[in-house]
Amino acid sequence: MERSRLAFDHWMHKHYFTFRDTIGRNITVQCNLCLPKINILSTARDSTSNLKKHLERKHSVACRRRIRDAPNVEAPSSDGPSVLENQMAESSEAKEDMIDPTTIYHQTSQSRLNTLVFNFIVEDVQPISILEQPGFRKLIEALSRGNKVMCRNTFITRLEVASNKMKGELKAKLDKVQTLCTTADVWSVQDRSYFGMTCHWLEDNLERKSAALACTRIPISYTCETIIAKIQETHSSYNIESKVQATVTDNGNNFVKAFKEFSSEDDQEVEQSRFEDLGSILCDGEMGGDFFLSYFLPPHQRCASQTLNSIASKDLADAVSKGQAGKLHSSAVEKCAAIWHKTQSSTEAADAIESIAKMHFTVPCLNQWSSEYYAINKLMSLTDSQLNQLSEVLGVPHFTPDETAYLTEYTDVFKPVAFALELLHGEEKCFLGIVIPTLLTLKRKLEEKAANTRLFSKVIDSTVKAIDSRFKQVFESSDARLATATMPQFRLWWLPEDERESLRAQLITEVLQVDQGTEETETNGGPVHEDEFFSYGPGSSSNKGGKREVAEEVWLYLQGTNKDLKCLNEFPGVKKVFIKFNTTLPSSAPVQELFSNGSNIVTPKGHHLSDEHFERVLLLRYNSKITTALE
Repeated sequence: MERSRLAFDHWMHKHYFTFRDTIGRNITVQCNLCLPKINILSTARDSTSNLKKHLERKHSVACRRRIRDAPNVEAPSSDGPSVLENQMAESSEAKEDMIDPTTIYHQTSQSRLNTLVFNFIVEDVQPISILEQPGFRKLIEALSRGNKVMCRNTFITRLEVASNKMKGELKAKLDKVQTLCTTADVWSVQDRSYFGMTCHWLEDNLERKSAALACTRIPISYTCETIIAKIQETHSSYNIESKVQATVTDNGNNFVKAFKEFSSEDDQEVEQSRFEDLGSILCDGEMGGDFFLSYFLPPHQRCASQTLNSIASKDLADAVSKGQAGKLHSSAVEKCAAIWHKTQSSTEAADAIESIAKMHFTVPCLNQWSSEYYAINKLMSLTDSQLNQLSEVLGVPHFTPDETAYLTEYTDVFKPVAFALELLHGEEKCFLGIVIPTLLTLKRKLEEKAANTRLFSKVIDSTVKAIDSRFKQVFESSDARLATATMPQFRLWWLPEDERESLRAQLITEVLQVDQGTEETETNGGPVHEDEFFSYGPGSSSNKGGKREVAEEVWLYLQGTNKDLKCLNEFPGVKKVFIKFNTTLPSSAPVQELFSNGSNIVTPKGHHLSDEHFERVLLLRYNSKITTALE
């Protein structure tokens, strides 16, 4: 029989097969969709029913896709859809997910959808009210092919579960940490006040890790006793009271007063000792709760970046205003402010500025000296013709030559202050040990500027005195000095010659103590071998890590010139001391970052979160990088 009379030759789906042979009243074909597997099929010469069934069972989705994506494929006849097409259309919708694994990713199970929506709200700080928005519900239900968006109660339940998981993982991590520091602050917004706390530690590879511990609602008119209670409560809830090297805060009166009255720091004034009957104290309540709170309060570290900012925005600014160029400073900064105001209030003015200056101007932040400094520095980077053109376009007074010269000298003289503020505001690569060298370098650079300045010699003198006064506690702090000495970048090079030997001896003592502390930790709770009990003979525990070996390690470290932190791996004892003292941050910026995340949640519209749920959302988001609660 001739090929032209075969039903296969006139079949619209024959391109899915390759003709192989004619065997009696049947023909054999090879399925192209089954490749690379060789699949030979047989059908009658006058029928294609076997081949239709094969397509329906094995390739219904693939056929539909090819018809859609390849418009040049042979079109069906004008008589209407074939029986095969009708059968494929009806069966494919029911069988599509089961037949073609490539479409599985298009489908989202209800549990997976709940996880994605939950993470979307937490990670992007979305209000819970979005779950009740009709448009959002329609969007998600359409994309997920009919799955439903979780309700508010389901979200709250998942929030509690995720929060408990996050806290459990965080406590497990902190149990393994030997030393950490915390930062604390109070945030007030919309007639509410919140106490926030973060914690920070160094891994063995000297990588800094951070976590949020609390963002708890407190009375709007809080007292220092409230702050003390929250610090103690937060430390206790994570079992870290004995591990906190220091708590870093801003210079607010409540924090300063709280730590001054209740801190257990060694440099606090101690009254003359007298013995009291503890039983009578407990019964009579003479000392009250403060007696116990003071026991857990860690040493206090004031925020170095805020202290330096106070020096720049108060001491430096006062000296400038009272100096010989005080009036010149006021008039010049007023003209700068007029430009900033125009930029903020008019988009046309902002566009004009960008076209003239080829840069974007931002309005300085209130009470942030460095923000104002960089804004002035941007203006002074323009040429005189650009400044004049800018003033004409904006309709503000022109800068006089004296004002331009004054601001140019101002930005040059106080550039080291702005750079130092940036250094002290860091987190990941900023350690307590950087504070003293930063301040000493800043003083030296300012004193060098004083010899060449025309207008700011007295201002520089006042600024240097303010640095000595406000940072006196840091310069005298044993912790800060040891933190600096264990940084390879500085070692003892920053110290006068006559003070180096004393600090070297302190470092040796600290290395001995941390080594002993490690040995005690490793042996506590375990059986002690007889050889470990006696400390005689070579190789005994008393000779390991002895003072001679420690002194040699410290000497080798101090003689080195490698400034990379990784070199501390060659000096394990010094590295432990580095971790102990440089765990402390010089800035309280991380807790302010926590509050900035919270400001996106607390809005006038709100989402009616309880204080407890608000805290959980905020902590989950902040801690998402170190826990698996959102996975």
